[in-house]
Amino acid sequence: MAGGNVTEDARVAKRAAMRRATLHLIGGVALLDTIAMIGYYALIVHAPERMKWMFTAVWTVLTALVVMVLLRRVKRVRNSPLSS
Repeated sequence: MAGGNVTEDARVAKRAAMRRATLHLIGGVALLDTIAMIGYYALIVHAPERMKWMFTAVWTVLTALVVMVLLRRVKRVRNSPLSS
């Protein structure tokens, strides 16, 4: 019976870690987008078209990087073995 509890406890812990990693992913992208939108409307909205395109390209690359790094963390948690 004790082994069953350890396994269930490990599953609960893994589920909590997955939830936390997923929330970090969502929060990271939301934070980046919030900062980018504030920056856009504060600085770029009246800028020339070329600067708007550059801003958008940088924003896109940064979003991809944030997603890659944080998604790797989610995958690491998901693929980790259940620990007792």
